Amino acid sequence: MICENVIYTQKTLAERYGISIAALQRWYPYAGIVKPRKRGGYFDATTVEIADVFYVAIKIRRLTCEEYLQQVIPAGGLDAYLQKVNDVSLYDFLTKHISDDEKNNPIVQAVIRRIERNEAYQQSGRDFAGVA
Repeated sequence: MICENVIYTQKTLAERYGISIAALQRWYPYAGIVKPRKRGGYFDATTVEIADVFYVAIKIRRLTCEEYLQQVIPAGGLDAYLQKVNDVSLYDFLTKHISDDEKNNPIVQAVIRRIERNEAYQQSGRDFAGVA
């Protein structure tokens, strides 16, 4: 299980995705990941979220790094890209259109949980705004 409240270094982030540090470093320009300034520095939570979505795009959706950079980023992100190209949201893609093995991937589960938390947060904001 992937714990979401972990501080990641290059080594531990590479381990999270099952890749080498060199492979992770090759992701940086494509995914928009900013390497920590200090040697042995830590990635912030936003960077881990970006890396998780990039992982889903290249490992689950099977896009190339170049496709991600040239098509996903200009579309406004993976969710917008999937809606434009496949007429399905990222959440629906991850919960309905991939194999059970892929659904059980800890990174996929983390992305699904983030989407659900964001949806719940937005929903509660709408409910609260309706009361006022």
